[in-house]
Amino acid sequence: MEVFAAVADAGSFAAAAHAAGISAAMVGKHIRQLEEYLGVQLLNRTTRRQSLTDAGRNFLERTRIVLAELEAAEALAAESRARPRGELRVNAPYAFGAHSLAPLLPAYMADNPEVTVRLTLSDRIVDLVDEGYDCVFRAGSLHDSALIARGLNPLRLIACASPTYFAPYPAGTSRGSRAARLPRLCRFGPRRALDLLQRRR
Repeated sequence: MEVFAAVADAGSFAAAAHAAGISAAMVGKHIRQLEEYLGVQLLNRTTRRQSLTDAGRNFLERTRIVLAELEAAEALAAESRARPRGELRVNAPYAFGAHSLAPLLPAYMADNPEVTVRLTLSDRIVDLVDEGYDCVFRAGSLHDSALIARGLNPLRLIACASPTYFAPYPAGTSRGSRAARLPRLCRFGPRRALDLLQRRR
């Protein structure tokens, strides 16, 4: 369609080819393919010049509208790349979201006033596509190769307890003997139970 409009404006294949930066033969090929696709003749061809048929004039009028809309859409997309806008749906675990992510959001939203952040906190595994999330924070390896992941910081788990808790379990002759007497402290995560052991310092 762009080549057809260029031919209509320039009046010849050679002039249109020069404007588009392609060969005259390639221009002719584009026009023939377009006419075959539409099933009508768009141009009256002579040895020196081309002129529009009635069908060509009607098609050109619509072509200009389509090309103008396409240019506007491309400009809008370019503007969106330059300046973020719209809703950003984010999911993060409770602890990380509340203590590490949420405090950063006011500054981000101040720098990007046309972005609305919708933060959801959940420790369950979420489906980015089915649930409509743009970004998800999780610890662990990425199992879906179709997704893109970027590492942030290593996650350290530290088991802690108060001196009062350890008082009934005095240190033995070895770390192993004392650890064997300690009960399970808590359930960590939705499916795994960890024995959290902490030696007296």
